Amino acid sequence: MLHIFEGFRAGADGVLVGGCKLGECKYGEGNLQALITAEVVKHIMNLINLDTRRFKLVWLSAAEPNKLVSTITEFSEELKNLGPIGEKEGIAKDLEFYLDSAVRVCKDKQVRAILGNISKELKKLKDFSEPTIAEKVENKLLKVLRNKLFEYEVSELMKSGPKSIDFLQEKTGASIEELEKILAKIKKD
Repeated sequence: MLHIFEGFRAGADGVLVGGCKLGECKYGEGNLQALITAEVVKHIMNLINLDTRRFKLVWLSAAEPNKLVSTITEFSEELKNLGPIGEKEGIAKDLEFYLDSAVRVCKDKQVRAILGNISKELKKLKDFSEPTIAEKVENKLLKVLRNKLFEYEVSELMKSGPKSIDFLQEKTGASIEELEKILAKIKKD
């Protein structure tokens, strides 16, 4: 996840991740793990109001160079239509702020631990289907992702002094209840 958001932070309008076809990865389940990562990345992108079409995960074989070229060409065209990162989404002036928070979430030990636990659970179930991955991420990780992201955003916004709840809600997208909990935690710390 970190590499994807670092790519955006470095100025990429989109990030394309290619992997071996499912079931053909020499690293065993590496590409199955990528399915979980992709689901989490899309949730984080939604939380920071970044169009999820800017991220694509594709499965390719080394024997398919034409597919690689057409995939890259199609993705490039889609990115041209979306325009520069953050502009269509209306977050261009705050893009760095949102991407910095996303990177911090990707580095967060609790988020990474839960992600690892989801991966172990899916491996044990032998079920890496999209619906199962989506369900596990939503039930076990989404609330933590939201809380961590909002905590990082609020902490950063508060560095320059007190802010109103309305301002914090507008900038983060957090609910008033979420913000009250975060502010109480910040005050306690």
